[in-house]
Amino acid sequence: MQVHMVSPQFSLTPSLREYLEQRLRAAFAPLGGKIIEIAVRLRDLNGPRGGCDMQCQVSVTMAGKPAVIIREVQENMYNAIDLAVKRAAYRVSRIASRQRPAGRQVVRITEPDA
Repeated sequence: MQVHMVSPQFSLTPSLREYLEQRLRAAFAPLGGKIIEIAVRLRDLNGPRGGCDMQCQVSVTMAGKPAVIIREVQENMYNAIDLAVKRAAYRVSRIASRQRPAGRQVVRITEPDA
């Protein structure tokens, strides 16, 4: 499982990076074998103006399953990380637990020879 963190417009402090890594490890450890990659993007949408503008986007890629992309916007980046990781882990676990339906079975009915 590869983890990529991107924060082009946001200062990713060591404590925030460690917090994010802990949250990801705790949330996705049970599903580690099914996950190929996790990409996290942190952004401050309004810049120095403030407000409810801290965005955390979590993208999870699994083999043979649709990608899961969750965006969460909160006033505090820690809260945005908590909610985005929690929602992504829930969605991934639901997708991973679904069984793929068996293929169509063809039943041929033949008339007995009379």
